Amino acid sequence: MEDVVKEYIDYTKEKANVDEVANKKLVSQNDKFLKLKEYVKNNPDKEFSICKEIVSEFDNMDILKSYYAANFVGHALHHEDSIDEEIGKSIINLFFRNIDKACRFIENASQLYNVDEDELTEDDIARITIDVMYRLDYKPLEAFIGIDMMIPPVMTVICTNQNLRKYFIDLGLTEHIEYLESYVHALSYIHIGVEACNKTKVLILTPKMQRGFYIEASDLSNGYYLITLLEAELYKKNLLKRYGIDNYEFNETVYNIATGKEYAKELIEAEAHQQYYTIYAVQKDGSYNIEDEKGELDLNKILYSDMSPSEIPDLEDTHILIMDSEGMWTKPIKWDISYFSKPHQKLNPYVKILDEISDEEYNIWMEKIKNYNFYLL
Repeated sequence: MEDVVKEYIDYTKEKANVDEVANKKLVSQNDKFLKLKEYVKNNPDKEFSICKEIVSEFDNMDILKSYYAANFVGHALHHEDSIDEEIGKSIINLFFRNIDKACRFIENASQLYNVDEDELTEDDIARITIDVMYRLDYKPLEAFIGIDMMIPPVMTVICTNQNLRKYFIDLGLTEHIEYLESYVHALSYIHIGVEACNKTKVLILTPKMQRGFYIEASDLSNGYYLITLLEAELYKKNLLKRYGIDNYEFNETVYNIATGKEYAKELIEAEAHQQYYTIYAVQKDGSYNIEDEKGELDLNKILYSDMSPSEIPDLEDTHILIMDSEGMWTKPIKWDISYFSKPHQKLNPYVKILDEISDEEYNIWMEKIKNYNFYLL
């Protein structure tokens, strides 16, 4: 191990003093940390091996200093097209190990003020005397004070690698994040990575044309994003008329924004040129019903704004959408760029048009859907 790396790692194993906890810049501006950064800058070929050495010592580091070490590693990973899964898991595990401690800090703070946790405010947190909390229980304090430094490396990891995204999701940290984001608002950014779908295969059926085809969607988090890219890909493959879409005008700016090739310079909208139903909308006679028992719109029966591809209802483990002009709103549904902008640089949102199914397969699927809903009634 290089001396500069060893000296930095030795520093991270030392308990952060109260001044470092009160002023986190003292950690980021520590001479050993600055020397490490300079060394890596001058020796880029050694960056990966140094990151692996640092990651291997996470368990032995002071909590606050481990956050900064993870942030350093995450910055290195951000410029790579792929991520070493061992390193990625180590970053996620570091976050996992300490988020519960960070939550415990809120409990400690509420006891200090003698109020319920839901009555604790950001101002209360800001007024806490660090040296008092440091003496009482420094680990939860460190875990909370520095947790914002974990957001960039966690986002880089889960947005770049879908296996690591699933690993993160399976740890079940959503409630912890939602609990803490009232006090550390930036934590809500992690939801962007969590909500982006992994590669998801969807069967699209078009009763108007009596055809069907599969698509693969990836890194999309809502239904409008899916529609934006789906209709654009059908246009690019000259398949619009084959699947019953008329009056579509391709907007290259919308497409480039949706795929992350450019960023919006002004407000811009996209719109649907078909209605998109889930299997629950199809009746026995082939008509559609999108209302619930009270006569109100049932969002489970349509592809609505917040439904990601992986949340589309399935039949026999196959996600299915029915694409039809019947039932279209009087005015087409439109949405702004917030629904089709790439939310993180490391995401790779796309829709691929896959194979078309045979006429026989189309008829079999439609009958299965009609019978499925008939027997549900």
